[in-house]
Amino acid sequence: MKNQWRIVLTILLVIVVAVFAILNVESVPVSFGFTTVHWPLILVLLVSILIGAVLMILFSSINAFQHNRAYKDLEKTSDDRIAALNADNERLTKRLQNSKSKQVAGQQEKQIQDLKAQITDLQEKLATK
Repeated sequence: MKNQWRIVLTILLVIVVAVFAILNVESVPVSFGFTTVHWPLILVLLVSILIGAVLMILFSSINAFQHNRAYKDLEKTSDDRIAALNADNERLTKRLQNSKSKQVAGQQEKQIQDLKAQITDLQEKLATK
C-alpha cells in the first residue's frame, strides 16, 4: 500500500513537471559573465535544480562521512576501554583467587594445628589411664 502511494505521487509529480515544462518553453538569456546564451526557461530551471540537488548530496555525504568517522573513533575508544576494563577484571579476579587460596591455606593450617592439639590431648588422656 505504501509503495502504491509512492508510485501515484511520482506519477503526479512527473505530470506537474511536464505541464510546467510545456508552459515554460520561452527562450531566456543566461549570462555566464564572459558569454550570454539563450536557453528555454525550463532548461534553466531544471539545470538549476540539478545543480542544487548535486550540492545537497555532496554536503550531506560530507556530513555523513564526518559522522561515520566520529562513530568509528568512538567505537575504537569504547573497545579500548572495554579491553582495559576486562584486563583489570582478570587481574582483580586472579588477586581474589590468590587471596582466597591463602585464606583456605590458613584455615587448613589452623585445622591441622587443632587436630594435632586434640591428638596430643587424647594421647595424654590415654597415657594417664
